[in-house]
Amino acid sequence: MTITLSLTPTGSHPASWRLSPLPPLANARDLRDIAKTAERIGIDAILLGVPGATASDLLQFDPLPMLGALIAATQSIGLCASWSIDFSEPYHVARVFATLDHLSHGRTGWMPLLSTMPRLRPRIGRDGSPDDPTSYCAKAAEFVDITRKLWDSWQDAAWAMDKPSGMFVNPDKVAPIDYHGTYFAVRGPLNVPRPPQGRPVLLMSDPTEPTLRTFVAETADVVLVRDATDASAFKVREVRVIVDLLVVLGETEATAQARAEALDAMAPSDLPRFVGTPAQLADRIAALKGVCGGVNLLPAVLPFDLDLLAGALPPARKATTMREHFGLRRPASQYERVPA
Repeated sequence: MTITLSLTPTGSHPASWRLSPLPPLANARDLRDIAKTAERIGIDAILLGVPGATASDLLQFDPLPMLGALIAATQSIGLCASWSIDFSEPYHVARVFATLDHLSHGRTGWMPLLSTMPRLRPRIGRDGSPDDPTSYCAKAAEFVDITRKLWDSWQDAAWAMDKPSGMFVNPDKVAPIDYHGTYFAVRGPLNVPRPPQGRPVLLMSDPTEPTLRTFVAETADVVLVRDATDASAFKVREVRVIVDLLVVLGETEATAQARAEALDAMAPSDLPRFVGTPAQLADRIAALKGVCGGVNLLPAVLPFDLDLLAGALPPARKATTMREHFGLRRPASQYERVPA
């Protein structure tokens, strides 16, 4: 089982900011401390910018600088950040995540956001709603396809660095992608060498809308669902499915229940939840084995609920890349030349 953590400044319950000793606006010091704790207690990966995991979908910092701040503070834990495809270009996304993957030695993942910020679109200067689902998915598919092609535009052996001959890059192993689609035209190649993972992990949330869900099932490496019963919808290819779980803990079950009631009295939450002791949570995670590939923990209040997890989680995978944390193979470049 892969165990991930949705990292927010004060916690994932909408009332967390009223009880957490941490400031509601993130700062690098507190984020680093939480990330170090998560790595120490056995969390496989941290997710930044998961939709609906904060008290406000509008009041939040950009997750990419947050990811960058955590790279130097951690050693082996995976780091995944969201970035909307609605307000970006494939080349920019490919370049930034290739850079982050090199800086982290292969520990990054990208969560492409799909029409998740309708209230934000008019602020940016876009239409208030996206296209119909079919055309929207076609555009999103081109976006992701181009991004992957750009990561693959460098073959693994392209970064020659041959000092005796003076060959810095082998030009025969770097090629433009010459992509001409309905929505995008990108020549390439990328101006950053191929990421250490080959391609950073693509983690996507389950959109529930049928057309979008089909697109996610055909595209994602990892899918984040709200209910374990939804896992069966994504049993295709090598897709890994992880299930959201809001966690309200206590040293006793009664203490945890009292905390949950106090939080809900301040602000109700509709997230799937677990209320109980750390040992009971470990049993709940074990019971999900075979149903899904992992659990995404959303601590109700930070740092309290995260600190209580120490010693309760199964050992983390002995992994050094994000793909290894999820049990995913490293893909070969689609432009790799096979010897005759």
